[in-house]
Amino acid sequence: MEETLGEAELVEGLERKKFSGKKLVVIVAALVVLLIIVMGVMSFFGGEHEEDTGEDAVIEKMAAEAAEHREQAKLEEDKPVEELQALFVELPDQLYNLNTGGQGTSFLQAKISLEVDRESYRAEINAKMPRILDEFNAYMRELRPEDLDGAAGIFRLKEELLMRINQAVAPTRVKDVLFRQFLVQGQ
Repeated sequence: MEETLGEAELVEGLERKKFSGKKLVVIVAALVVLLIIVMGVMSFFGGEHEEDTGEDAVIEKMAAEAAEHREQAKLEEDKPVEELQALFVELPDQLYNLNTGGQGTSFLQAKISLEVDRESYRAEINAKMPRILDEFNAYMRELRPEDLDGAAGIFRLKEELLMRINQAVAPTRVKDVLFRQFLVQGQ
């Protein structure tokens, strides 16, 4: 309670300042003049701003066109695979000696094509052909004739070869491995 009384005494001790009518008119007039000056400055710089806006509009238009070109390029790049042209790279005819575990000999003769989506991929595949053939040779020599039995065996072989090719030619991408001829001969 003592603190409350102390504050009241301080407030009563302050004197209020009163503005005379003349001083109030001078202050209001000064504010009006200041407002007119500010509006004049804004309109002056506003005129230049319109010219800048014209230049800005040209820059914004150029930026919008560039963004549109980027979007168009991205759409072309992200086209679904069905819309892209199918291109094929033919590998040389292959003849592999299969692993029989010493129980005679067995051979696989194959004609293989690789499907790619872009012309640039075809050129990259041809440039990396020795690496692809090396991957094929290393894997195929470990296959046993029974690994190639039936459609499931062929499917597993295609999937394994596709994975190995894509690792060998990355970042290029091969879409599919196609067998044009597939012949297993055993003695």
